[in-house]
Amino acid sequence: MGKKLSEYHKRRISEGRKGMKFSEEHCKKISEAVKNRSDDIKKRIGETLKNIYKNKKHPWYKGGVKKKNIPLYDTYASQISFCEKIRRNEQDLNILEVKCTYCGKWFIPKQSNVYNRIQALNGNYTKSSECRLYCSEKCKKECPIYRKQKYSAEESKTKYYSREVQPELRQICFERDNYTCQKCGKTQDELEVGLHCHHIEGIRWEPLESADLDNVITFCKKCHKEIHKLPDCGYNDMKCKGEYHEI
Repeated sequence: MGKKLSEYHKRRISEGRKGMKFSEEHCKKISEAVKNRSDDIKKRIGETLKNIYKNKKHPWYKGGVKKKNIPLYDTYASQISFCEKIRRNEQDLNILEVKCTYCGKWFIPKQSNVYNRIQALNGNYTKSSECRLYCSEKCKKECPIYRKQKYSAEESKTKYYSREVQPELRQICFERDNYTCQKCGKTQDELEVGLHCHHIEGIRWEPLESADLDNVITFCKKCHKEIHKLPDCGYNDMKCKGEYHEI
């Protein structure tokens, strides 16, 4: 009758609804009622929701994260925790943080990107689109699996396979080297392109040491190309004897 419910009655109603399941017939009626809403009702609902999100005193208000395209931890964590490394933001525990697929840095992704990632995991995108989460366009472009497709058995005989290091090893290497090129001294934020993880001894000649942290070093893309111009360190040789110290 327009009267506000007390906190006691609200709690009683909430407890009474726990575990309640509607029949299929009832669910069907609700679905049909939603579909048959008039444009006027839809407009009024939209305006009401906008006012709620703007009202900081309303219990549904989440700090304007919807407008800022920021994902909430409680909303998305359970949906991606099985395949992504996640945590709560230190400044705001309601905000979701994830690790960059390429460099391993913690960052706050866009809500839309998290939603697309969940859709891809649920099989609602094509096989070639995994919608992985990257902290920057630089990491996205440098990532060896971004928009890459596997070669077929016939194509693999004529095409060159990338010998990119393991993602976990690359991320540990970047973190150890403070996300800084060990040749020119530029940090990831100062570079126009992403960082590369380089094998000091080529894995073609030292396969057992391919996952050894002491056998990898961080370079920027430009310095990495210079390293592979050294004798016996060309991309075809995949071998380096440590001459980068003298460059």
